[in-house]
Amino acid sequence: MTYDPAKDGAESYNAALKAIRMQKIRDGEIIPIVREVTIGNCRLIQGDCIEVMETLGKVDAVVTDPPYGLMGAATEKNSYKTFNDNPETVKSLVCSVLKWGKFDRLVMTPGQNMMFKYPEPSAVGVFYYPAGTGSCSWGFVGWQPIYYYGKDPILQDGRGRASNSFYATDSAEKNGHPCPKPIKQWQRLLARSTRVSETILDPFMGSGTTLVACAKMGRSGIGIELDPDYFDIACERVRKAYEQPDFFVASPEPKPVQEELL
Repeated sequence: MTYDPAKDGAESYNAALKAIRMQKIRDGEIIPIVREVTIGNCRLIQGDCIEVMETLGKVDAVVTDPPYGLMGAATEKNSYKTFNDNPETVKSLVCSVLKWGKFDRLVMTPGQNMMFKYPEPSAVGVFYYPAGTGSCSWGFVGWQPIYYYGKDPILQDGRGRASNSFYATDSAEKNGHPCPKPIKQWQRLLARSTRVSETILDPFMGSGTTLVACAKMGRSGIGIELDPDYFDIACERVRKAYEQPDFFVASPEPKPVQEELL
């Protein structure tokens, strides 16, 4: 390993500036939220996810599809407008979310390129794509990993056991984001990993698929997105989700309230 005084000095200086800024955010001296929109039970925030998360309280679950670290690969899935999709940047961001820790469970689709770079999950599932979802040195890629951190809510609730993997044949809508997820696929993942009325955070909101699923399934959602154009797309999709509710999904049951005796 070669020591580069100029480079290492610059990195140390930038790290110190970042630490000072994060402390000011914690102290309330800096508000890292560029824009914030509330639609129904969903809160959409434009800003840097690591900075914004410092201002948030605990959530029930994080469900997210972070970037795949595909910089330099010949694919439209890494053509982000305002993000450098290199593996080290992605690893640092995702590990910071895991370290944040204000959640009972975290579920993410890390992508095959990044799946061995993160801390070991509690369990691993897959989305199986019979028609393939890309290419590799051994032909077509027919699956994508799902990482589960924390405890299974279905087991915790005494509802038996359920598969942690899914057969995926749905197509994603073209909405201007390089890698949107099919809404039905994401609804199945939320149904498996979260409960009705829980609050779900997606720190890599993108075009808002997680929050659209929350709107349709009786969950509260918080989404954070850096890019202003993707943020606008997410807001529009969540609005439409509330205007066109899924009538096959039960509404959250009201919580019991202790009344005073007369």
